[in-house]
Amino acid sequence: RVLFRSIRCTARSRTARGTDAMNLAILIGHFPPGSFGGAELQAQGWAERLSAHHRVTVITRRDPADQPEREVRDGYTVLRLPVSRIPIWRTFADLRAIEGAVARLEPRPDLLLCFQTFISGLAGVNAGDRLGIPAVVWIRGEAEYRLRTSRVHGRVSPDVWTRAAGVLVQSDTGRADLLAELERVAPDRVPGVRGKLAVVENGLDLPTASPVPHAGPVLSVGRLIPDKGMDVVLEACAIARRPLVLAGSGPERAALEARAAALGAEVRFAGFVGREALAALYQEASVVVLAARRGEGLPNVLLEAMAHGRPVVATACAGTRNLLADGANGLIVPADDAGALAAVLTRLAHEPAIAERLAVAARSTAERFEWRRVQPRLEAAIERWRRR
Repeated sequence: RVLFRSIRCTARSRTARGTDAMNLAILIGHFPPGSFGGAELQAQGWAERLSAHHRVTVITRRDPADQPEREVRDGYTVLRLPVSRIPIWRTFADLRAIEGAVARLEPRPDLLLCFQTFISGLAGVNAGDRLGIPAVVWIRGEAEYRLRTSRVHGRVSPDVWTRAAGVLVQSDTGRADLLAELERVAPDRVPGVRGKLAVVENGLDLPTASPVPHAGPVLSVGRLIPDKGMDVVLEACAIARRPLVLAGSGPERAALEARAAALGAEVRFAGFVGREALAALYQEASVVVLAARRGEGLPNVLLEAMAHGRPVVATACAGTRNLLADGANGLIVPADDAGALAAVLTRLAHEPAIAERLAVAARSTAERFEWRRVQPRLEAAIERWRRR
């Protein structure tokens, strides 16, 4: 076993010196095992897979503060930077710290892969301009390109995308929505951004599918914040008299618990759960619901649920519209409509044949997003932008 590890490490180091190998830096605000969501889990997955052929360094915040400043794991390095506790100053401190960390990397990165436009994307293009390194910005949710709803995004994002070597989105729908919004807000930027846009979807591991437990609970996974619509799921389950499991933590928990008690709803608050525990929740669920009001890119929750072979119900966010065909591989409901969601949940409970058909189609859809199928698209994109 020791000999095998030695040979594997030697082979990887040789690959890293090959003509197609790169020194990559991934910039992201948080990174597991700290505070994380879908974007952070995807960054971790990409770091693991890219490090098989490239030298990868992740630059992130040291949050919580008891995390190590430097860590080597799964073939890549994680550098964690101190976080200022002064709200307004924190942004400037983060930008300066990230740019400094990039400048100190040896050997110098061939490319910066920046998860989210603000602030990693801004820091990346700033460092890239100063050091001559191409920066690629990966948009992780529709909130990043809803330019009229945020002064920060409206002013900063078009400039970041224009200066970037490339811009990644998670779906064709996201690409079209971004260009349409840019046309309204900053039409002069459209030509400079359009030609550098590329679509690379989320990747996932495929678990072993299992039969749908039709007596199982409804499951909803995500942060307990208004954008995720957990209050709508709770009310819908109360109307449909379906047991509900909410997996996630956040500032809305107390209000949701009070609402559940007032409605007499059967709700289990699982809190934040790790990957193995979350897999078990998918296995127990009869249906998985994403009732997001806004902010989704290509939701990991839906992909994971579909990979487990579970019927899914979701609102029509950007990535959802690209992922689901209503009635074919999932069901789409209006946002903020507990009655419509309750009707769908009742239908699935009373018509298990429909749930089974949706589950089979969902699993088939999820297979398209297996890591080995998605990774070549990212490799091709970063290789092209590296040579800009």
